[in-house]
Amino acid sequence: MFLSTKVAAIEFDGDTVRIVVVKVGGRLPVLLELYEATAAYDAPEQRFEALVNAVDAAVGQLRSHPAAFVLCASTTYSVVRTLRVGLKGRRRVAAAVPFELEPYLAFPIDDLLVDFTVVAERGGETEVLAVGSRRELLDEQLAILEAAGVEAEAVGLDAAGLTALWQAGRRGLKGLNAMLHVREHSAILAVTHNKSLVYFRHIAKTGDQVREEPTCVVREVQNTLRGFLAEWRAGGEITELHITGIEFEPDQRQRLEEALRMPVRDEVLLARLKGHEAAMDDEGYIAADNVWEAAIGVAVGAAGGRSAFDFKRFERDWRVAMRGVVAHAMFSACLALVAIVGWAYYCYQGTAKNEVLADELRRQTAEVNDEVAALRQQGLPNVPDHIMQLYRDPSLLDLLAELSEKMPGDEITIYEIRINQPGQSKTWITIRGEAPDVAILNAAFERLKQSSVMAIEREPSVRMGSTATFELNIQRKEGDGNA
Repeated sequence: MFLSTKVAAIEFDGDTVRIVVVKVGGRLPVLLELYEATAAYDAPEQRFEALVNAVDAAVGQLRSHPAAFVLCASTTYSVVRTLRVGLKGRRRVAAAVPFELEPYLAFPIDDLLVDFTVVAERGGETEVLAVGSRRELLDEQLAILEAAGVEAEAVGLDAAGLTALWQAGRRGLKGLNAMLHVREHSAILAVTHNKSLVYFRHIAKTGDQVREEPTCVVREVQNTLRGFLAEWRAGGEITELHITGIEFEPDQRQRLEEALRMPVRDEVLLARLKGHEAAMDDEGYIAADNVWEAAIGVAVGAAGGRSAFDFKRFERDWRVAMRGVVAHAMFSACLALVAIVGWAYYCYQGTAKNEVLADELRRQTAEVNDEVAALRQQGLPNVPDHIMQLYRDPSLLDLLAELSEKMPGDEITIYEIRINQPGQSKTWITIRGEAPDVAILNAAFERLKQSSVMAIEREPSVRMGSTATFELNIQRKEGDGNA
C-alpha cells in the first residue's frame, strides 16, 4: 500500500510500452508524467530485447522519482469467477481459492497467477471475486521489467484500475452501479456494489466498433447484467450504464439508451484529472479508449483501493497459508494413523460377531427378494395413469439437452421453462424467451417440430419489439409411449 506518494504504472499493449506517474492519496490522483515507446525488431526472437529497450527508453524520460512501480495486466488474458468459500479470514480464504477455482478451468491452475477480492461475508462463508491471469504472459512482462532494471512492487488488473479511477472523487456511491470501460482492442463490463467491485467480464468489442455503432454492445450488456442479477443475492437494481473512454454524439447516446432501455452516462475519465493536458494531441483532444486510464487506475489501486488486485501479493500470501495448511495436514495425518490402528484392532476383535450378523442379513435379503418377486408377478394394476406418465417421460436432463439442440443459446435466450405435472394441464412444457428476429425464431420452431419427444401444441405466441419475444406450449409426442 502506497499512501500520498508518487507511483509509476507500466502497461504493455502488444509492442507498445506505456508508463504513467501519478501522485496518489488525495481525492483524485494527479497526473504528473506519461510516456510511451514502441519496440522495434526484425525477428520474433528479438522481441524480448526490443521491449527491454522500449521500457528503458520510457523510464529514462521520467523526471519524477516514483516511490514504486506497478504493472498493469490485461483482462483479455484473465479468467474471472464469483466463488463462495466456506471459510472466513483472508489467509484461510487465500489457501482455498485456487482449489475452488480449478474445477471451472480447462487447464491446470498452475498456468495462472490468481488473486481475489472479498465481495461479502455471510454466515460462515466468504463470497469472493476470483481472477486468474496467464502466468506465462505476466512472467514474461515482469522479466522484461527486471531486465530493464525496474522492479514491479505489485501486479494489478486493468478492470479493477479503470473501476477504481471511475469511483475516485465520487461521493455517496450506493447500491449497484454498472460501467462499460471501452478500450482500443476490447471492452470491460464491470459492476460495483457500494465501493466494492463485485463482477466484471471481458467483451470482445473494440473502441472503433463502439464509437461507430454504439448499439453493437447492447445484447451482450443486457444478457450479462441479466445473468449477474439472477445470481446476485444482496438485492438492488441497475438503473443506468456508465460508459468510459468515449464521448458520444447526442443522437448516438439517444439510440443507445433506447436500445438498452436505461440512461447512459459517457465520459473520458482522464478529463477529470489535474495534469490531463499531457495526454492531449495537437488539436486539443484527450486520448480516448482509456489508453492511459487503466495504468492510472492501477496506481490508484496500489494506494489501498478496496477492490484492488495484486497477483504478486497473492502468491506470497498463498505460500504462507499453504505452509500452515501442510503443517496442519501432517498433524491431522498422525491423528488419523492412531485412529486407524485403534479401528483395526476393534475390527479384529469384532470379526466373529460380524460374521453372525452377515449370515442373518443374507437370510433377510433372501426373504425380501422373494417378496419382490411375488409383487412383480402381481403387477401394479391400480396405479393412476398420470402417475405412470412420470415414468414414461424423458428425464429433465434429456429434455434440457433436446431444447439446447433445437433452440441453441447463441440464437435464442430462454427466460423461463415450466413443466406441468401430469394430469393438471393439457400443456406439458411452457417456454418463454426472445430472439433477435422472427426468422431465427421460425427456424427453431421448425427444428422443434422434428423432435421425437415434443410436439408444438398450437401456433406460438410471438410479440415483436426490439426483439421477438415468444411463449411456446409443448405437448408430449403422440405414438411414442409418452402421450
